[in-house]
Amino acid sequence: MSSFQRFISNISWNVFGKVCVQVLLFGVSVLLARYLGKEKLGIYATLLVVPTFFRLLNQFGLETLINKKIPELNVLDPSGKQARYLIQRLLAIRLGTSLLFSLMIYLGLPHYMVFIGAPELLEYRHVLIFYFLIISINSLLSTLLMTQLRYRVVSIAETSCALLNLIFLAGFIFKDLGIKGVLYAYVISTSINVIVYTLLIISNLKGETEKPSLKELPSLAWASYLLTIFSFGLITQSDVVLMNYFQVDQGRIGYYHLATGLGGMLAFVMMGVGPLAFSILSESYTRNSVDGMGKIWCQIVGFASFLTVPIFVFAFFNAEPLIQFVYGEQFKEAGSTLAFYIVFLGIATILGIDFLTSTLFILERRDTVICSTVEGSMLNICLNLVLIPSYQEMGALAATGTAMIYMVLRQLYIIQKQMDTTAIFPVLGKCLFFSFVAVVPAQLAALTLWSNIFFNALVFFSAFIILLTILKPFSHEQLEVLEAVHPDLPTWLRGFAKV
Repeated sequence: MSSFQRFISNISWNVFGKVCVQVLLFGVSVLLARYLGKEKLGIYATLLVVPTFFRLLNQFGLETLINKKIPELNVLDPSGKQARYLIQRLLAIRLGTSLLFSLMIYLGLPHYMVFIGAPELLEYRHVLIFYFLIISINSLLSTLLMTQLRYRVVSIAETSCALLNLIFLAGFIFKDLGIKGVLYAYVISTSINVIVYTLLIISNLKGETEKPSLKELPSLAWASYLLTIFSFGLITQSDVVLMNYFQVDQGRIGYYHLATGLGGMLAFVMMGVGPLAFSILSESYTRNSVDGMGKIWCQIVGFASFLTVPIFVFAFFNAEPLIQFVYGEQFKEAGSTLAFYIVFLGIATILGIDFLTSTLFILERRDTVICSTVEGSMLNICLNLVLIPSYQEMGALAATGTAMIYMVLRQLYIIQKQMDTTAIFPVLGKCLFFSFVAVVPAQLAALTLWSNIFFNALVFFSAFIILLTILKPFSHEQLEVLEAVHPDLPTWLRGFAKV
């Protein structure tokens, strides 16, 4: 089975799992928003900055080492002794640093709360520490299982965890435990998930070990860690910090949190695909050098575009009714915020933002990754300082979106110099064309027949499928690749491909 065939084989479980997880998380977000309201939702977003920031500090590039090095060691040492040695060391490092940063949170949180002018939020100190600990450990274990291509296991575990989160959240809301209840619901459910992951991998940690060559690891980890640290200026938490500093109303911060959160959910089919692609691209590069990896890269990004572009286009044209239907009338104003954010996020996603950094690491262009991240981070912060005082949450979104697209274009330009990526642009063009054409009947149906978000979605995606059937964008070669993996799929996919 080829590398791309393995990608397709595992992505089916990944998509199934992510659909289930996102449906459940969607339910969580609805309960959370309607229960807290826009003011408390802004406070909730402010609190999440703390564990998210310290999780960045705590990464030390360990997830990158697992994604890149474990597949290589499995090729060079099929016995698994070298991979087992590395995994044991990385798990020990993550546990030790997590405890150290927990102490730092406990001691430093009072000073941070004074800095943002919210000392009353110090009452959440303990739950924030628990939150940080559990997401730090869960991240490494999840990455390890995905690198081993155990996507069925990860999908089932993540779905169960999201369901538990929803159940605990509903129970704590019933008891009216406020923001603490929301945070503890996530902590408890994710703790159970960590226990499950630990039981799944503990057998793989037993046995003989052999120390592999570690010459590359320090530089790779350091490059990844620098990338992580400097990327803080790019993530939404930095925007929240600056919005609090400029005393933006908590309700408008709530709009921002809602828009970025829902915008991220729109790309749910891509969640978890990045690490899988990293592992497969790394293996392909080891076996077939840059030319072989380039072909697989174009196939992966092209495949991903047909999963994401239609969703972004539909959500852009239906942002306000989507927000209003899901979260209620009080969040109606967040519709324009969501539509504005979708423009930036959609462009970055379809250009391959989920794959560019990993590709540059494989091509040994870590300097490009670090430089572009530093530049983008500084650009975002500078634009935030200029735009937030005048445009509040919209200014923060404009700054983040501009920096995001700048980084994507800069990284794509460097990748193009080493491998041919031009084959992907006709595919993206077709997908955009189909999506925008499909919007027309959906909008007409909303104006003349029934203005309902579910009805609009049905018309839009029906029109998109009809266009695929008529214009047949897939090639016979792509169909053969899918047929080799899933013999039952070509029965209906054959209608989308040229014979």
